[in-house]
Amino acid sequence: MTVKLSDKAEAYVQELMRDRRYGNAEQVVDLLILKQRADDRYDAEFPPLTPQQLEAELLQGVRSPHRPWEPGEFRKLAERLIVEQAGQ
Repeated sequence: MTVKLSDKAEAYVQELMRDRRYGNAEQVVDLLILKQRADDRYDAEFPPLTPQQLEAELLQGVRSPHRPWEPGEFRKLAERLIVEQAGQ
């Protein structure tokens, strides 16, 4: 298959190859296709919310019990997660 790129797209592909991020144009196109497929699967799994659904989700968050973070609380949480991940 042969594909004709716009001048702008071709310049971008050339830039990616010049920066040695990709060896050739085929690798660039393959990666972009794989990324698009992943995005399509993600979009299908999480369709956009309707305005009513968004409002309901926001109201649920506002009405839930919450409290401000205590100083150092986030750091302790991050350290705990790092230790847990290191143990796996």
